[in-house]
Amino acid sequence: MLRVGLGALIGAGLGVIASFAWLLTSGGAGFGASVLGALAITGAATLSGAVGGYWWARRAPKMLPHYREEHLRLRQMTQQIRANLQRMTGVKGAYPELDEILAKDADLRHKATQLRLQIEQQAKHGLSWVDHLSAAMDALREGALGNLRRSEWIWRAYHAKLQRELNALGRRIDHNRDAHLENTLQRAYRQKARELASFRNLERTLQTLENESATIAASIENLLMETVRLSAAPRNATPRADQLLEPLRQQIRAYEQAIDEIYRAPSEPEENIHLRQI
Repeated sequence: MLRVGLGALIGAGLGVIASFAWLLTSGGAGFGASVLGALAITGAATLSGAVGGYWWARRAPKMLPHYREEHLRLRQMTQQIRANLQRMTGVKGAYPELDEILAKDADLRHKATQLRLQIEQQAKHGLSWVDHLSAAMDALREGALGNLRRSEWIWRAYHAKLQRELNALGRRIDHNRDAHLENTLQRAYRQKARELASFRNLERTLQTLENESATIAASIENLLMETVRLSAAPRNATPRADQLLEPLRQQIRAYEQAIDEIYRAPSEPEENIHLRQI
């Protein structure tokens, strides 16, 4: 409602400006016609602003296509849930929990989109055709060659590259007999280990975001099936709407906790990075 009101306010302001401009250019019009024209322009602008604010409020944030498709499916399901609840209770309620859980899902998928793009951008940097060929051979041996998205293919190649480079540094440390080169190799190994750990952390964060989205989707699907089942039962035998919506409230609280845990910046202790020793 805040964005709707803001849109209406902006539209009204623009309408007043447009009305003054119209009055200045329509000198031949009578007083009554001028007033009606100004009111019509202002009203139309206010309504347009409110509609724009409503669209802005309901517009889903930037998502990858497969995220957007799933989110739109959940929107359709919540509309059906709302209709079922109204049929069960006989009351046209607002049910803000449905709007809130959709907003949480959109936020999760938006964050996952940003993280996927960040991971892909990081992974693309420095990959050679040899890295892609190596990832293809690994995927072929595992039988997963045709099941990987483009982004996952790039991550796979980058992850394998980091692991190969780390292993190569480890072997150099194992076979090194030059005391002057030891510290240089250890620093390089430490840096590569941090790079690999950082990449794995991004992947874990993305997995957590997608798991939360999947949990929200499951909650909405379960509620839809429950309302479909109960909508055919006698009204006096059905539970209250707030009882049915309680799992969604719990999921909203779980979302807040999950987001807090995801973005609580853990400092990587120095001793957690394993160093190869001769």
